Amino acid sequence: MKILVISNLFPPHALGGYEILCAQICGILQERGHDIFVLTSDHRVTPDQEGQGQSKSAFDVHRSLKLYLPFGEPAALLRRRRHQVGKQNYRTAGDLIQRIKPDLVFIWSQLRLTLGAARACQDSGVPTAYTCNDDHLAGYLPAQLKASPRDWLRFIADRFIFPDITLRGLQLHHLTCISQRLKTDLLARGLSIDNAKVIYQGIPVEQFPCKEKPGRINAPARLLYVGQLHDYKGVHTLVEAAHRLAKPGTDVPLSVTIIGAGDQEYAARLKNLATGPAVVEFGGRVAHAELPRIYREHDIFVFPSIWVEPFGLTHLEAMASGTPVISTAHGGHGEFLRDGENALVFEKENSEQLAQQLMRVISDDKLSHHLAAEARAMVERDFTLKRYAIDLESFLYQARGE
Repeated sequence: MKILVISNLFPPHALGGYEILCAQICGILQERGHDIFVLTSDHRVTPDQEGQGQSKSAFDVHRSLKLYLPFGEPAALLRRRRHQVGKQNYRTAGDLIQRIKPDLVFIWSQLRLTLGAARACQDSGVPTAYTCNDDHLAGYLPAQLKASPRDWLRFIADRFIFPDITLRGLQLHHLTCISQRLKTDLLARGLSIDNAKVIYQGIPVEQFPCKEKPGRINAPARLLYVGQLHDYKGVHTLVEAAHRLAKPGTDVPLSVTIIGAGDQEYAARLKNLATGPAVVEFGGRVAHAELPRIYREHDIFVFPSIWVEPFGLTHLEAMASGTPVISTAHGGHGEFLRDGENALVFEKENSEQLAQQLMRVISDDKLSHHLAAEARAMVERDFTLKRYAIDLESFLYQARGE
């Protein structure tokens, strides 16, 4: 098939793992004989690159769509701006579809991209499929009618003035969600996606070789967090738990490494909180290629998220590396975490419980080895990138009616 992939970002420009995963899937689909074209935003395209239309890549990448609000700025509705940018993206996507004549369009994230490109695909008549990696589509639902004058204005704007900025009229007949949790949440928020197919993501296991002695805990134990730094990620819970264990009277030798970047105010809060008995290091944002080494160099991966996460790629990466995982489990990642079997779980923002689970792994070599071995086997069996790509390929053929 000739497939046009549309996403708000595409490597080397990425916010996190989902954009990297998009490029990885494109690579596998290309290896399996499909012609891949990518249409994405001009995010971080320099002035001297404008008008070139493409960037150096293994694929035919067009960086010509517009974001209605740059990443890095606080989220806002900006209805008129979304309408204007949406019209521009509609024309851009329509022109490219006319030129390359794809057999199918596969849409990834539209966060801050507007729905203009998606509407152009639908109006072109080309079969269009979607994958939901998070709940961003719910942000395009029209405002509900409420009592306040402000809500009345929003309701009128979304239905009569700028209906094109909402999901009204957009068909989502062919859509996947990366977890049942995400599908359930989107349905609860009002999206008509009853027929959405749940396809779990996967990772390139070969890029995350297992450490020589999986589950081995050194002294001091090296704890690791990898992800964005926002309050809803709950990283403060990890720091608080580490201080509990390292304080006088307990004196558990350990250190914490925090990899990632995000909200500056929250990062400052974490750095203030880091002052205490536990050693806390901030590694900042690192290249994805560095993560396999980082996972292997640490003893325990901790994911303390407060948010209902759609899935958990970093969990799978740590598990593949032979590093035991301790995590909250109320999001999509809870669908593959098994407490006491392949991971240990704790309640969100419960630093005392997290400290107890950390102590279990640090003090019990048999448990830590068991968790690491079971987790690695699960990833190899159920969560490889190739399996994910093949499942998506089958889904895309179905969307095309084959």
